[in-house]
Order: sequence, then structure tokens, then C-alpha cells
Amino acid sequence: MIERDYIMRILQEFFDAMAKLIRMQTEQQPQDTAHIQARFDEMYRQFFKSPAEHFYEADSETILDNLEAEGRSNRDTVAKAQMLSELLYRDALLKTDVTERCLLLEKALYLLEYIDGQTKTYSWEQGRKMSDIRKLLTQFKI
Repeated sequence: MIERDYIMRILQEFFDAMAKLIRMQTEQQPQDTAHIQARFDEMYRQFFKSPAEHFYEADSETILDNLEAEGRSNRDTVAKAQMLSELLYRDALLKTDVTERCLLLEKALYLLEYIDGQTKTYSWEQGRKMSDIRKLLTQFKI
């Protein structure tokens, strides 16, 4: 019970911070992307205790292994994977370099597929996001 409350509190805090960033991203001018990127970098450190570069450089399997190693339970790992997939996805949309964008989208998709395999209920939102990522990857891959 306490663990579930803790996970729910962390998820709520994360998605509140993400909502603020998304609003900031839509309201600000394109030249303010450096400020938004700095906020994404802070979120990597705050919620995952690693700099953004760690997630940029590590492969998908290593990232998932790290989440599983630090998770106290499967529920905790799935929650962290959900948070990280959203952060990687939003960060990818901010990137202008196509290669970097595709790498982050691939990692977000990998985590979403992991979540899909671990949960017993289907999420329309998650299915839509996976479809959107696949379309983006097809669009950007030459």
C-alpha cells in the first residue's frame, strides 16, 4: 500500500512537471528551446538520477536493465519506464538533428513496448503514441 502510494505520488509529480514543460514549449518562441532543453535535462536528473547524456548514449536494453535494477517491484519498473518513455518522446520532438531525434524515439518506443508486454490492460493512449512514434520513425528514416 505504501509503495503504491509512493509510486502514484512520483508519477503525479512527474506528469505535472511534464505538463508545465509542454505548455512552456507551446507558448514560447522557437529561440527559447535551449531553456526548455535545460528543463528536460533537470527532469532526467531529478527523476532518474542520471544526466540526459546517459540516456542519449546508452542503448535501449541497458536503459531498461538499469530501470529494472533500481526498481523495487515490477510495478515500480513499469512506472519508471512509463515516465522515461514520455520524457524521451518529448525530448525527441524538441531535437532538430534527425539522427538524435530517431534514436530517442526508438528508445521511447522500446520502453512503451516493454510496458505493453508487462501490463494486463490495453491503453488507447499508449497504443496511439506507439503508432505515432512508428510513423515519425518511418518519416525520418531515409
